[in-house]
Amino acid sequence: MVERIMRPREFDEGAVVDAVMRTFWRNGYAATSMNDLVEATGLSRSTIYNSFGGKKTLFALALKEYRRVTTGTVAKISRSSDVRGSLRALLISIVDDELSDHEGFGCFAANSSLEISGRDPELSALVAQHFQRLESGLLRLLRHGQKTGEISPDQDCQILSRYFVAVIQGIRVVSKGLPAASRQPYLHSIVEASIATV
Repeated sequence: MVERIMRPREFDEGAVVDAVMRTFWRNGYAATSMNDLVEATGLSRSTIYNSFGGKKTLFALALKEYRRVTTGTVAKISRSSDVRGSLRALLISIVDDELSDHEGFGCFAANSSLEISGRDPELSALVAQHFQRLESGLLRLLRHGQKTGEISPDQDCQILSRYFVAVIQGIRVVSKGLPAASRQPYLHSIVEASIATV
């Protein structure tokens, strides 16, 4: 019996997954075709199917890759000692992302939530994991603030962390429909109003 020798993959898997993520991020799930993914990755359709699976599997990989991309944000707020300063810096960074997003990419998780949540349980669960990670990071920060006395012991940190997740996603969504001239002051007013609740 002759053993079959498997050829190593002749492409950079990380670069392919990144290209897939950016294609779905730009176009959305429904509007992305396999031809789009072939063009973005430079791989043949058969290579994509054999190596990764179909479109749904690729979208799941893209969501997981986006989770890796956003890990720095969660780490930043989780290890800070200045609670209000950290919250303000986080929200301002979200605003800055939106103001500099001239191609209209937005947040991949927020876009995906609006498009596929409730329609596909598996993909919806992956989107929810992104928000849960952000909520967990915020919860650690807020509980630290209660220990140091910066946050009132009367505050429910769990509810407050969910509130800030909602504020972040609200900023992402609302900013898309604002006139360019009023976007910055409008979004900054949301930031300051949100911080005042802590």
